[in-house]
Amino acid sequence: MTKNLSCITATDQRLTELFRPFALKMEEQGMPAIVINTFKCYFNQFLYGAQGKLSDREILPVEDRELPDYEDLEDYKSDGEQALRHTVVIKLNGGLGTSMGLEKAKSLIPVKDGRTFLDLILLQAVKVRQRYGVEFPQVFMNSFRTHTDTMLAIQNFSNGNTGIPLAFLQHRFPKILADDFTPVRWPQNPELEWNPPGHGDIYTALVTSGMLDALLENDYYYAFISNADNLGAIMNRRLLGYMVRHNLPFLMEVARRTEQDKKGGHLCRLLKTNRLALREVAQCPDNELESFANIDKYRFFNTNSIWVDLRVLQSVFVSHRLMPLDLIINPKTVDPRDPNSPAVFQLETAMGSAISSFYNAQAVIVPRKRFAPVKTTADLLLVMSDLFLRTEHDTIVPNPERTTPLPAIHLDSTYYKKIDMFLQRFPHGSPRLMECTSLRVDGDVLFEAHVVLEGDVHVINAGSQQQRIPAGTHLSGEIRL
Repeated sequence: MTKNLSCITATDQRLTELFRPFALKMEEQGMPAIVINTFKCYFNQFLYGAQGKLSDREILPVEDRELPDYEDLEDYKSDGEQALRHTVVIKLNGGLGTSMGLEKAKSLIPVKDGRTFLDLILLQAVKVRQRYGVEFPQVFMNSFRTHTDTMLAIQNFSNGNTGIPLAFLQHRFPKILADDFTPVRWPQNPELEWNPPGHGDIYTALVTSGMLDALLENDYYYAFISNADNLGAIMNRRLLGYMVRHNLPFLMEVARRTEQDKKGGHLCRLLKTNRLALREVAQCPDNELESFANIDKYRFFNTNSIWVDLRVLQSVFVSHRLMPLDLIINPKTVDPRDPNSPAVFQLETAMGSAISSFYNAQAVIVPRKRFAPVKTTADLLLVMSDLFLRTEHDTIVPNPERTTPLPAIHLDSTYYKKIDMFLQRFPHGSPRLMECTSLRVDGDVLFEAHVVLEGDVHVINAGSQQQRIPAGTHLSGEIRL
């Protein structure tokens, strides 16, 4: 584990010399001392060989019997309803849609019925407020790259009389040049000298922005935090009630892993402390990747939806002078779009790793309807399709009529990776996928309206000219155009 925090007061000469230019760079940007000290802590771990790894020898799998199940928590709804007036909803909205060729907030992508992630999030908030007569605050944690676009998009939305701002800003860390462990200099695009510190930064950002103090001063004690691109993550009375009745400081929503989830982080238990922990793939030793991906051994993954008692969070932060989180060392290139640009290291943390920092933290098994993320255009195609439904609460949930695993989708990256190219080739939305078991598209193909896919479908256009699938066509098997 990598939560040794004594690095903050370390006086090692090598650390001092190497860190000085990082400190100056961050001071020039007006970053708070607490952020600089946090980066120094992780830089020290990085410098002295902490690889951010967590071996199988240090952990135990978590069994079903150890965790409560969402379906058994019906009796907690009344507790949750009473606590709504003390609860804030926070959406992690720092991501750009760079994996889909977007250079603005990913949450501005149209995802269902022409509505963007942001549209649906705000509709969800309005519906819950109206249903329970509680004007709880809806807050966004934006990054320096998403803040302006987001605030322009939500300018007609309000947190009313709650006294809580709509957003606060995530920090950023300097990238580390792999050659000599110095700060990156990239004059052609100085923004690329910095990396997001991961969503683990939320705890520090809540403190430095004044948001944590504002929430507590206005009697908001509980926070529900989730990704903006997970439209299944909506306020829930039974989960809030379970947390409140059992006086839990931290509750993580986990779901059962499938083959599609085996590369994502999984829940485990630390042998040393018996506390729950989260292990990301970047923390897994290379020789244990097969074990990491074993979904029968490590059965649960973190949906990145958590419930936190803000009063306890404040006390944990104060006692450690930061939130103790596991270090993730992410090797990249300065320009992620240019593999020939200089190699760098990015120091990051994950929000969920805080679970091992709270005494009596728990996880709860939730159904897949609370997990509908979109990371790629292939994910977007699934969510746009009839495989997912928009509910009366404006959540996006799996279609219950589909009882088999979702189809594997492979779209030719030359023509479908970027969101604008993707939307051009699906101008009327997704084909019907309810009876589809897999879809592979090779070449430039445009799908017209009401196309139906059945079984395994492989569409091939080997030519240089775009080909069309006519409206209403039923496709099955291999189709050469």
